[in-house]
Amino acid sequence: MSDAIGFYRSFQSMVRERSIKATLTSGMACVEYGLQQNTKDTDWILDPDGISRLVALFGELERGISGRNWRVTYRGLFGAPLDREYLAGGWTSHLAAFEGPDSAERHLDFFGRAPRLGPTWKSCVDGGIASRDVVARMKKTDRPKDWPLVNGLALQAYFDGEPGSVLHLREPSVLKEAWDRTPPNLREPFARERPLLGSLSACSDAELDRLLLVEQLLWQCVNRERYLVYQQAWKAFYRDWQRDRIGEWPTSEPFLQQHHRVCEAVQVHALPPAPLASDVTRSEVFDRGRDRVASLAAATQQELDRVAMPLDTILP
Repeated sequence: MSDAIGFYRSFQSMVRERSIKATLTSGMACVEYGLQQNTKDTDWILDPDGISRLVALFGELERGISGRNWRVTYRGLFGAPLDREYLAGGWTSHLAAFEGPDSAERHLDFFGRAPRLGPTWKSCVDGGIASRDVVARMKKTDRPKDWPLVNGLALQAYFDGEPGSVLHLREPSVLKEAWDRTPPNLREPFARERPLLGSLSACSDAELDRLLLVEQLLWQCVNRERYLVYQQAWKAFYRDWQRDRIGEWPTSEPFLQQHHRVCEAVQVHALPPAPLASDVTRSEVFDRGRDRVASLAAATQQELDRVAMPLDTILP
């Protein structure tokens, strides 16, 4: 049995051996960057081309074919099966693994089209640890506890000379300094992605503090609205599924049987593969988040206009 870091490194070796492209991100990546002490979760950005091999790997691990004898199960959280169509549609698959009878529960969360990464997400799947830029984007969630990590990653990137750090920095003085050093050819694309950058020269530190707060709340509220779309789709599916079966999910069956069961269920009971595929739906999600920021922070229309990022940045 291993600790959480040992577990993820062992799992990473196994997926590499099978040519499955799965890049570590989120909390465990922050541990590797020295910004977090521990986590029991390992989050992976997965190339959908490797999904069938990953499912087969979990089956092998449970049957002891590789010399290991794990127990693998879907978790009780809402989430789609390890299926190409669903992961490409923005769903997450949540699994738990036990390396032995007395081992700790290890969480494995898999993203296909990961939130907030945009159309270039596939370039992130290189089998290693996601870059600070990618992890910072993944950490722009609705959870306040993630935001100090966004700034910590950006500070590391800034002191390593990465111009893209200006997309994530949260400290007014450092952000202004980093923006002053940004090469001219990068200013326009960076300001297009993060409109707040265009206001820096005209802002006092107090004004910038306020705009940073509004900007963070916009990320949080829009991401909360995004989460609710997937949660509501799962709840409707799950209620319908429960009418046709006895017991709770997940079952106590071996993983491959669980996997077959849930893959069949999402087809029969019509879990939508891509709830945010429509531009209209994405715009509605953004508008609900924006309205909530106006309510929570008494943000003015002018403040919202100065920080509102493009739709394809926050909901790619």
